[in-house]
Amino acid sequence: MRKAAKKYAVPAVEQMLDIVEHLAQNHRGYGITELSRALGISTNGVFRILKCLTERSYTEEDPTGGYRLGTQFFTLGMKLRARFELRRRARPHLERLCEATGETTQLHTLRETRALVLDCVTPTGMVFLQVLPGSLLEPHASAFSKAELAFLPVDEARRRLPRMLKALTPHTVTDKTKLFGELAQIRRTGLAYDHEDYIQGIYCIGAPVLDVNGEPVAGVGVTGLVSLFHSKTQPALEHAVLACAGQISRDIGYAGGQFQEFLRSLEKNT
Repeated sequence: MRKAAKKYAVPAVEQMLDIVEHLAQNHRGYGITELSRALGISTNGVFRILKCLTERSYTEEDPTGGYRLGTQFFTLGMKLRARFELRRRARPHLERLCEATGETTQLHTLRETRALVLDCVTPTGMVFLQVLPGSLLEPHASAFSKAELAFLPVDEARRRLPRMLKALTPHTVTDKTKLFGELAQIRRTGLAYDHEDYIQGIYCIGAPVLDVNGEPVAGVGVTGLVSLFHSKTQPALEHAVLACAGQISRDIGYAGGQFQEFLRSLEKNT
C-alpha cells in the first residue's frame, strides 16, 4: 500500500533532516557513501547536502573524511536552552504576580514576526483567562510583545513586525507611525497596554524583561476582563507588573537601575 503523498513535501529538506538526525543519533563520523547506503539517498545528494551544511558550520569533516554535527547546532541549542531557562526562572514570579493580582499572568517572547507564549499562570477564581503556551500571536496588538519591541533598536523593531498590521478588533493600532509613537511612550514608562487591541473585552498590562546586557528578551504582565477591571486598581497592577519584570530580569542577570526608575516615576505620577 502506497503512503499518502505529503502535501508540502520538500525532498531536499527531508533528506537534509534525515542526515542531521542520523548524525545526531550516532556519535562518530560518517562518510558520504556510508550515509548514502544507510539513508537511501544518492551519493551526489549526500555530498551536496553535507557541503552546504559544512559551509555554514552545521557539520564538520574529520581527518578521516567522515562527517559529524558541527558547532552551529550547539550555538542554536544554547539559544533554545536560554529561552526555556527564561521560562523556568520566570515561573515563580508569574505565580506570585498571579496570586497578588488575581489575574492571569503571561510571559511572551518575540519569534521573528510573531509573539510566542512561553508561559501562562491562571488564578484559582471562578472566572479567568487562559492562553496556551506555545501559541503564536500578532506582536503589534499584545501588551507583552509591545513591551519587548519598545526596547529594541527601531530598525530591529521594524523587522520584527509583519508588513501589514492586521486589525484584530476596532481598537487595534494598524498604523505603524502611531504604533511607534506608542512604543516610544512604553520606553519612557516601562509599561505597555492592550485595551481590547487583541480581543474585545480583554485588557493586558505588560513590561519588558531585560537580560544581562540590558536587552529585551520577553514581555510579562497580567491579563483580565474589561468588565471586571476597576480604574482604582490600575496603579497597583502597574506597580506589580513592573516589580515582577524587574525581579525576572535580575534573576537572569540584569543589574541596571531601569526598573527602579520606572517604579519611582509611577509612584510620583499616582
